[in-house]
Parts: sequence; structure tokens; C-alpha cells
Amino acid sequence: MSSPIKGITANVLHPPVTDTGWVTSAVADAVARSEHLFHIATPDEVADVVCFLCSEAAGLITGNVIRLR
Repeated sequence: MSSPIKGITANVLHPPVTDTGWVTSAVADAVARSEHLFHIATPDEVADVVCFLCSEAAGLITGNVIRLR
């Protein structure tokens, strides 16, 4: 039996509505009315999670779908 490869993780990041320049007032209103959407994220908020997942602190996190709110 071969030993597993160490240090490689695989996760999926499911971001919320993220304002990268396409969010209109209609989209913002729909998010505000939604029971399932928390807020409109900034690219920096999503990038912070990506950076965490790439860090050693997240070394034990693998095989997950991480849904941001």
C-alpha cells in the first residue's frame, strides 16, 4: 500500500453574490429581500477565504464545499 500524498487539499468555494462590477440596484434589492442571501460580498471578502484555505492553518480542511453567506 502506498502512502497518501501529504499537503494536498481539495475544497470547493461557493461564493455569495459578489460585487465585481455587475451588481445593479435590482440585484441588490433581490439580495435584500432574499431569505437565503446574507449580503453582497466584496472580492476582498471572498479572497480572504481563499487565502485562508491556501494557508497552513487550513491544512486539515479537505473535501468540502464551503458556502459563503
